[in-house]
Amino acid sequence: MRCVSKSWNALLSESSFIKSHLDRSIKNINTDGILLLFYRLFSFGSKSFTAYPSQSPHSELTDFIKLPINHQSENSRGKVIGSVNGLICFKYGSNHDFGSIHDSEIIYGSNHDPEVVCIWNPSLSSLLTLPPYYTPPYSIQHSFRFGFDPKTDDYKVVKFTRPMEKQGIMISLEEWLPIEVYSMRKGSWKSITQRLPSYLTDIFSCDTLWVDGHEGHLHWITEIDHMRNNILTVFTFDLSSETFWEMPFPKYVTDLMGYDNANEVSVELGVLGGKLCVMSGALPDYEWEVWVMDEYGVGDSWVKHHVFPPFSGNNVIGYGFTLQNEFFINVRGRGFALYDPVEEKTKIFKNYGENVNCGGKVVNYVDSLVWLNCVEGRGQDSGGIIAFRLDAKICFR
Repeated sequence: MRCVSKSWNALLSESSFIKSHLDRSIKNINTDGILLLFYRLFSFGSKSFTAYPSQSPHSELTDFIKLPINHQSENSRGKVIGSVNGLICFKYGSNHDFGSIHDSEIIYGSNHDPEVVCIWNPSLSSLLTLPPYYTPPYSIQHSFRFGFDPKTDDYKVVKFTRPMEKQGIMISLEEWLPIEVYSMRKGSWKSITQRLPSYLTDIFSCDTLWVDGHEGHLHWITEIDHMRNNILTVFTFDLSSETFWEMPFPKYVTDLMGYDNANEVSVELGVLGGKLCVMSGALPDYEWEVWVMDEYGVGDSWVKHHVFPPFSGNNVIGYGFTLQNEFFINVRGRGFALYDPVEEKTKIFKNYGENVNCGGKVVNYVDSLVWLNCVEGRGQDSGGIIAFRLDAKICFR
């Protein structure tokens, strides 16, 4: 147990102290950052991620934190949903076929259990298991996201779901169900009245590098049916008002993503210097351009910031920017790397055993004192289960 005085308990529980500590931790990332490279689907009985120091990613941190072991079955597989302010959200299930459509999963059949969603604070070795959510008794496609609402000081999980029907190799998708939102402050799920529109045909964003959800908004690259033409756009969810709207891409990127060229263009959303950005690369050389939205929500404020040429004649696949504003890339023939656009230097990672593709996740480790408990009605049963792994750590009585 963590045995300290009541005054220390009160201090470490103060939101102002937690925020001050978090701000300092994020600032220190620039000189002492750590990246966690999670496997696309990980099991709890074996290695789930690899840790690398961002200053020298050619060396692996072998004695770093470990994912807490719960009472999952041997067939359970986990997948990271997102990470913000040092908290990592993931889900796991045992009876599912994790068929992947971009950033969402398909669960086939009517006889299945819901996946379990957890929020983990590795700094405190604490794990919060969220209460169950609604799972329709038929095949579904669903997608989860995790973010922080600074207006209410609340962490939320957002879930999109729609029914689907499989006939042979053909899959038909139906109307989206009501959006579900979990509030850590309230400790419960709820459905909101606004639904995803029927003209939204798919969710494409892979978001390999998790830096989304910090400033109260979540973002997806989506495909919509516009006058019988499929076009890509950005869907945004406001975690405070719990509403969503569309934002346009820069015109150059929209033109680049013309439907006929869709298979020759790679597009990713990210955050650079605290601002929303979009990264685009096109064949044959994958020259990457980075556009930053200077004024959030204003479509005319996109500004081109960087153009990255091919690296030593190799094609490059870009995944996004770290909290240190370094470009996380895969250089064909050399592996994963971090590129500093200011210093124009590249740091190659030590060989990573499993590809970080659509589904694998890269998380910035942030030292955090954020408590994983229900704030409203504290002391009552919120429907979730809070478990603590107490080796060498301390916790309050």
